[in-house]
This record gives sequence, C-alpha cells and structure tokens, in this order.
Amino acid sequence: MFDPEKFLDQQVTEANATKVTPVPVGEYPAIIKSIKPRAWAKKDDPTVNGVALDIIWGIEDADVKAQLGRDEVSCKQGIMLDTDDNGKLATGAGDNIGLGRLRQAVGLNEPGEPFVLNMLIGRSALVAVTHRASKDGEEVYSEVSRVAAQ
Repeated sequence: MFDPEKFLDQQVTEANATKVTPVPVGEYPAIIKSIKPRAWAKKDDPTVNGVALDIIWGIEDADVKAQLGRDEVSCKQGIMLDTDDNGKLATGAGDNIGLGRLRQAVGLNEPGEPFVLNMLIGRSALVAVTHRASKDGEEVYSEVSRVAAQ
C-alpha cells in the first residue's frame, strides 16, 4: 500500500535525467492514449486565437522501446482546429483538414456516422515521427507529423 510519508522520506543517490531522448525519426504503429483540447493565442497579438487538439500517441514498437530504455514511449501530435461562431467544430469545405486526416486514418470519418472527439482514444494508426529543435537549439523534441491507416 502506498504511504505518502514514506515516499517523501525515500532516499536516492542517482541523479534524475534533465533531457528527454526523442523518439527516433521514422514511421511506427501507435495507439491514441489521450487527447486534450486547449485554447491558444498569439503572444504578440492575443486577438489571434483559437483551439488546438493535443493527441498523445503511444508508440507500439519494441525496438524503439528498447533503444530508449522505456516500457512506454509516447509522442505528441498537435492539430489546429477550425470552429464556427458558436465554438463547435467546423465541417465546411477546407475546414479541419488535419482532424479529417486523423479521423480517416483511424476509421472514424464516415459521412452520416456520429463522431465525438473522445472516440479517438484507443484507436490505432501508423504515425510519422519527426524532430523539432527548441527555439534556443538546446533541446530536440519528437512530434507526430502525419498519420495513416495501418
């Protein structure tokens, strides 16, 4: 049983890591572990704002897990969302292309079929992982750049 007081008094002598080793660039089978919508605004012009969807993909590749020394490997995908004047997902021509590609890859993009964003959780696809450097160039982050059906 977990004892919070004992946990707080636990002593370690090893240092903790300070940087994440990125998932190697490549294509991997993956499962959507979680999704989270978030509001965003430009720092220099907050009148330019909107909604994005962050998708956390669990990478299902034994070689990558072994290479990184982790049992669970995840990578984030961010999709900018188009909304209508009422704050609902826009579905017009040219709206939500990124979301449409994601839905198509996981088999949830059929006309006339009901869809809610939470239906994405647990779905699988083939993801393409790329790297992005931080603004200062000190860190390298992995991110999902595209998805395709398996």
